[in-house]
Amino acid sequence: MSQKYSIGDVAKMLNMTTRAIRFYDQKDLVKPESIGENGYRYYGEEQIQKLELINYLRELNFSIKQIKQLLNDRKGSDSLLLLFQKQIEENDEQIADLKRRQTKLRHLAKTIATRKIDADGLTDIAKIMKKETRLANLRRKMWLFGFSILLIEVVGIFSAYQFKQSDALSVMWLSIAIMLILVLGLTAFLTKYYYDQVEYVCPNCGTKFIPALITFIFSAHTPKFRRLACPKCHQKSYCLEIAR
Repeated sequence: MSQKYSIGDVAKMLNMTTRAIRFYDQKDLVKPESIGENGYRYYGEEQIQKLELINYLRELNFSIKQIKQLLNDRKGSDSLLLLFQKQIEENDEQIADLKRRQTKLRHLAKTIATRKIDADGLTDIAKIMKKETRLANLRRKMWLFGFSILLIEVVGIFSAYQFKQSDALSVMWLSIAIMLILVLGLTAFLTKYYYDQVEYVCPNCGTKFIPALITFIFSAHTPKFRRLACPKCHQKSYCLEIAR
């Protein structure tokens, strides 16, 4: 025998009022499973599930009339399935959007903390965000250029191997020389291009500075920091890389 619940129990279980449950009864949406001799309404699992569904549809701004039509429609379950699938897609989009916002907020908070921005400098946040976007785009370009250089090297090595197989040694060495000149030229160009686009912030005193090119080339670095000596406080540390 299935368990029965009083209207008060159902109201607590579903976090709704007894008045709302009686209202759905009056509108012929959810009738109690049985009514006791004392006039109390009792509900089973089927009625509880239907009340949960009605609450959800009301949250989606469905009218009582629309809900009644769905519940009475022979194809109502198919319509509800389409509705739920659509809602799931929208929820996934909202979750993805929130994750993107969280990532941006964390990145901005880290940037502000690293640059030691105080209350007087909060007006510069928009500029910081714009610069961070430019820097992210610049790094993506550098990855693309780096892949192109790697592709050139692979093609050059393959071509040199083919010439070796055909004993055309002079042509092979010529192709290797051309490949090396091309790769070194592109690497030098990209290094200078990247150098001209960035500057650094000292984590100790907050000074922005541009290191010498030779220092930039040979200093240790991570994707977002470079180990440099600050020209103001002379402390050598990993300085934050930002767009100029």
